[in-house]
Amino acid sequence: MSIFKAVLRAAVSFALLSGCIAALVTAQTPPAQPAQASEKRPKAPPRRPRNHQQEEIKREIRELKQVQEEIRKELVEIKQLLLARQPPAKNGPPEKISIASRPVRGSDTARVVVVEFSDYQCPYCALFFRQTLPQLDQNYIQTGKVRYVFNNVPLDQIHPAAFKAAEAAECAKDQGKFWEMHDKIFSNQRTMSVNDLSAHAKAIGLDLSQFSQCLDQGKNSPAVKAGLALAEQVGVDGTPTFVIALADTRNPKDTDVKVVGIISGAQPFSVFKSALDKALATQ
Repeated sequence: MSIFKAVLRAAVSFALLSGCIAALVTAQTPPAQPAQASEKRPKAPPRRPRNHQQEEIKREIRELKQVQEEIRKELVEIKQLLLARQPPAKNGPPEKISIASRPVRGSDTARVVVVEFSDYQCPYCALFFRQTLPQLDQNYIQTGKVRYVFNNVPLDQIHPAAFKAAEAAECAKDQGKFWEMHDKIFSNQRTMSVNDLSAHAKAIGLDLSQFSQCLDQGKNSPAVKAGLALAEQVGVDGTPTFVIALADTRNPKDTDVKVVGIISGAQPFSVFKSALDKALATQ
């Protein structure tokens, strides 16, 4: 029986028993006589229950109260079970995250860092790629204001092609062409089979033999799984998600960056502009 049904059953039983007790108590009390509009011959007083009948009613009331108490305890236990099933409160993002070994767009020494947590098969990630990333690239990445980092979060329960696509991008990274593959996949999101990924590799000039071997053997599967682990650490519960972070000014090459904000979803450029300008102003 589900907890919901148990709660419903207990609540109904509790109400019915309460009504039964009230009815039995009422049965022992003679009804009040209505006011007489005119004088009438008085009726004979109602016969009182015999002693054994009174004792029987009292016994039934005691039993009903005992059952009622048991149901009350059951309701308390069900409440405790429901509270125990509630998910724990989510912790905030960590103070710092690592961007070691991740591909970077823009200046390697820019203090403001944007880390994208993304899924190649996610339609909202593709929407961000088409509409917002070009503006970020023009205004912040190419100008050296922002270091842009990509992290894989393939939600393969709903996007079965996403994990292999992430591996393909990592295999392209091994040949120094991560961003070319990244852009190619997002620009052709409906063609993500293994054959399609090989065609993309050929189109961007990769060594096909090396690429195919990397993809077939799952060489970069651990790197993709590491991205999923980092996403869980940050508290990412959907894609795309963006972490706004600051690098250490005394050591800009330090790969541990301080988290100062999170943007969830494919937000418009204005949202990113506001967050990035605020981060840049703290320098």
